[in-house]
Amino acid sequence: MTTSGTPVAGRPSLVTGGAGFLGRALVEALLARGATVRALVLPGDRGLDDLRDRPENAGRLDIFPGDIVDAHALSAAFDGIEDVYHTAALVHAWAPREKFARVNVVGTRSVAELSLAHSVRRLIAISTTDVFGMPVDDRVLDEASPYRPWGEPYPDTKIEAEKGLWRLHRESALPLTIIYPGWVYGPGDKAFLPGLAQAIMRGQMVFWFRGAKLPFVYIDNLVDACLLAADRAEANGQGYIVHDQSDGPTLEELCASIAAVLGVKPPRRHIPFALANAAATFGEAIWRWRGAASTPPLLRVDVKAFGMQYRLSSAKIRRDLGWEPRVSPAEGMRRALADLQSRSAGAWAP
Repeated sequence: MTTSGTPVAGRPSLVTGGAGFLGRALVEALLARGATVRALVLPGDRGLDDLRDRPENAGRLDIFPGDIVDAHALSAAFDGIEDVYHTAALVHAWAPREKFARVNVVGTRSVAELSLAHSVRRLIAISTTDVFGMPVDDRVLDEASPYRPWGEPYPDTKIEAEKGLWRLHRESALPLTIIYPGWVYGPGDKAFLPGLAQAIMRGQMVFWFRGAKLPFVYIDNLVDACLLAADRAEANGQGYIVHDQSDGPTLEELCASIAAVLGVKPPRRHIPFALANAAATFGEAIWRWRGAASTPPLLRVDVKAFGMQYRLSSAKIRRDLGWEPRVSPAEGMRRALADLQSRSAGAWAP
């Protein structure tokens, strides 16, 4: 990664979703670079207390409880802020579309409008490569690819939110950079690898697309990209896909590595995509009819996400900003699996 000096140090920064996987990693990285950080967290979330209590962070980390959809209550969080990193989102959840829209669309609009009102230097918004849709052929998706909805609440509300961001950039000169991560993994992940581990331990893991390779991005490499995009003037008004390599391990290979860490046999069952999609559709319908608060064992969005070969290009951020993965895929996976193993004892028993 290349940067121009160390301008991040001393720039007051706000991180929404500060206690989340990427949010916390950004907070830690900004503090390590000498910045003053305000972290927006949901009321009652104590996930950053350990960072605030460290002597070296005294007076430099302010934890601000609040909800991104309440623009009036959040205004004070933007006071004195120069850089805003917007990571807060509703991602993988069993919830009605209205809840996704409230967080991902209304919440993002609140953050953008407050950024304008407080004349922030840059808003770095974290989107998803899902906004470019599911692959229909072998073409490589890049930042110029058109939006294509999935018919699922998370990617479709992220598309809607992003359209609003670019509209504010065009019409009101919102200083904006959008980051599109691939599959984010690494120490601190509480969703992706742990979710696979849970399914493997319960004997529920099956595959419906042979040899699918996922465009991974290690958490530290994604943080580097966010900081670099905030630092560089030419990143204003640009979007960047970020992933470590185009040819990562297959989902079967990843699950075999997780199974080895957990000391169980790797999953090997394959079913047709159509059967997996039908089962997810039927399961979701039953859950809605019952009004169940729990999550169905299989979601259609997961069937789609793991049932196709996605090809993404990160050439733009490498070419224009000089970003390169600081942590290699092999080292990143080693660290992620070691972290998973350290937290796995009894956690995902059948």
